[in-house]
Amino acid sequence: MVETPMATVTLSTLEAGHCFHPGKVVLPSASLKPIRFPSSVAVIDHPTQGIVLFDTGYSQKFHEETRHFPNRFYALITPVTIDPEQTAARQLAKLGVRPQDVSTVVLSHFHADHVAGASDFPKAKYIYLAQGYDVLKNLGDFGALKAGFLRGLLPSDFESRSQPLESGSFRKVSLPYPEFQQGWDLMGDETVIAVELPGHAVGHIGLLVRSDRGEFLLAGDACWLDKSYQNEETPSALAQVIFSDRKAYRSTLKKISSLSRSHPDLKIIPCHCEKSLELLPKTHEVLKRG
Repeated sequence: MVETPMATVTLSTLEAGHCFHPGKVVLPSASLKPIRFPSSVAVIDHPTQGIVLFDTGYSQKFHEETRHFPNRFYALITPVTIDPEQTAARQLAKLGVRPQDVSTVVLSHFHADHVAGASDFPKAKYIYLAQGYDVLKNLGDFGALKAGFLRGLLPSDFESRSQPLESGSFRKVSLPYPEFQQGWDLMGDETVIAVELPGHAVGHIGLLVRSDRGEFLLAGDACWLDKSYQNEETPSALAQVIFSDRKAYRSTLKKISSLSRSHPDLKIIPCHCEKSLELLPKTHEVLKRG
C-alpha cells in the first residue's frame, strides 16, 4: 500500500446466508460441535467507483440450482439457510443501494457460497482471476459439481460483463509485505488491491483494502477461521478433498500466518469466521443512500 492514499474507502460487511460444519472437520483441534459459517459479503464504498462487493453470498437461486441431481448432492452435503430478505441485494436495497447501483463484484473464487448472488446485480462488472473461471466453464455437470461450481448461479451475460485479471490486464503494484510482493490495483489508487491466495480453489484471490478504519486483508477461503492462520492449522483431510492444491493451500496459510505476525495492525478477515468479521462494521451501520 501507499503511505497516503488518494482516496478513502469505507469497508463493511453483511451476512447473506449461513451453513454449519462440524468443528473437527474445519479445525482438527476443535470438537465435533458444529460451527456456524456465515456467508459474508464485503461492501466497499469507494468515492469514485461507487459500491464494490467482494463476493455475493447465498441467494434463493442456490436452492433453485440444487433441486435436482447431480447438483442436489451439493445441498445435501452443505445444508444452507438463506432468507429472501437476507440476500445481499435485498439488504443493500433497504439501505438505498439498488441492485443496478452496484458497480463491481469481485469474486474470490466460484464456489456457490461466494457467487450465488452474482445474478442479482445487473449492471456490475465482474472481476476475478481468469484461470479460476477458465478451468470451470467447459466442465460437464459432474466435473463442475466436484469442483463446487454451479454454473446456473452466474447470469447469462456473465462473460460479457467480466474483466478477468490476467497478466497485463491491470497495473500490478509492489506491496510492502514480504509475504505478498505483487497485486492488482483494482481502483487505480492503491486502496483496493487483489492478491493471489492459491490452494483452496484454482484462481483464488483476496483483497488488501485500505479503508477509513485501517488496513484489512479479505482472505476469502484461504483460511476459514482465525485459529487456522494463527496456529497454521490446516483443515482435516476430509475438508481438503475440495481443495485444488493442498500444497499451495499450506503455503498460502503459512504466508498469512507470517503476515499476521509481521504486520499486527493489518486485520485479517477469513470470510466465514464470525470472530474476525466482528472487526468490521456492519453495512447497515455505515451505509445509507437516498
